[in-house]
Amino acid sequence: MRGRFSGRLAATMTAVAAVLCTGCAPAGSAGAGHSPPSPAPYPADTGSAPSGGAESLWAVAALGESDAWAVGKHTPLPRGIYPLTEHWDGQRWRAVPCPSPGGTAEPTRSRLAAVAIDAPDDAWAVGTWSPIEHVPPSYGLIEHWNGAKWALVPVPSSGGHVTDLLAVAAISPTAAWAIGEGVAGGHFVTVFMGWNGTRWRYLPSPGTDVGGPAVISAHDIWVVGGSKRGTLAEHWDGSKWTIVPTPNAFKDRTRSSGLYAVSGSSSSNVWAVGEYQSGPTSLDTSTLVEHWDGARWQLQPSPNGPPGAQGERYLSAVAALSRTSALAVGSYGAGLPLTERWDGVRWTTVPNKLQPGVTFAYLTSVAAVDPRYAWAIGEGDQYTKHISFIEKWNGTSWQQLPSPNP
Repeated sequence: MRGRFSGRLAATMTAVAAVLCTGCAPAGSAGAGHSPPSPAPYPADTGSAPSGGAESLWAVAALGESDAWAVGKHTPLPRGIYPLTEHWDGQRWRAVPCPSPGGTAEPTRSRLAAVAIDAPDDAWAVGTWSPIEHVPPSYGLIEHWNGAKWALVPVPSSGGHVTDLLAVAAISPTAAWAIGEGVAGGHFVTVFMGWNGTRWRYLPSPGTDVGGPAVISAHDIWVVGGSKRGTLAEHWDGSKWTIVPTPNAFKDRTRSSGLYAVSGSSSSNVWAVGEYQSGPTSLDTSTLVEHWDGARWQLQPSPNGPPGAQGERYLSAVAALSRTSALAVGSYGAGLPLTERWDGVRWTTVPNKLQPGVTFAYLTSVAAVDPRYAWAIGEGDQYTKHISFIEKWNGTSWQQLPSPNP
């Protein structure tokens, strides 16, 4: 899925949860016959990142009303890009120190793209790091929160190398999954790996550009994607991936369709969101929503923002709570955040209140605790300065909250 839709998937899933490489192995194989890629070892000095600098937040995960994490990167002067972790304790967001490969003695370019939490003392964050060179290689980055501090965790070893980890999901201290991309035998490959409580190990990978994963159980995982050929969903049963048919917004037409994110509350309640080309050019797009009921995927009508909204309209993230409750976020028009809610009957647009001066804003990640409590992460400009912002859902509307400077 190359071109504009590919770029949207890459930007969206890096910020939200995942995008995997094009030209990967067929479903159920690992890297088109090549050995799974391996990492470079972390530099010896792995001290905490320095404080300060411009920040970017790309993903959020929540366990309860007093326990949520947001991750991304920050750029303190004079040199280096460092991972960023921020925590919500029920009262405020605050930056929490996290290690960076090389620490301050050997600065690197490091960032965290995704985060997952299943207990107060069990959270995962994944991303990428690279040396500061003219044309540096990049490597996968894994960090774990044990309730007291973040620590680097080794990426599993094999032939080739992991270039990026872009999504993570966890359901227990002995069950987590990460997904990303790498290079093996001179080929781009999809990377899918699982945590068994002791170590990360490679698993068979899905075979195309996909976003996810949505983990219902160890034997019930979904990823989604799309291209000019139409939308895509793949299902993991604990041992192999299977492509499951999905409908397209247009029949018998060659127009790009992309599913960028997926979330489920049960084996018979899974939502996938994205966009499709609804007009004559690639800039004419509309929101795309599909639902899995346990037997098949079906299209669901979804609004394209307030009445009269024009231009690009897409959904980049979704959080499924139950059959009667789900939230989705994205953007519409010339950079305005799009927020929608499922009430068991239909999807509707819900209010979104940003601070004064915020423009060219879009939302990239959403995490819901219950129908009245959720978080969303976004980026935009405020009085011409680029910012990341955090929004809170109270059951009726979204409102931007201050985020700390690391």
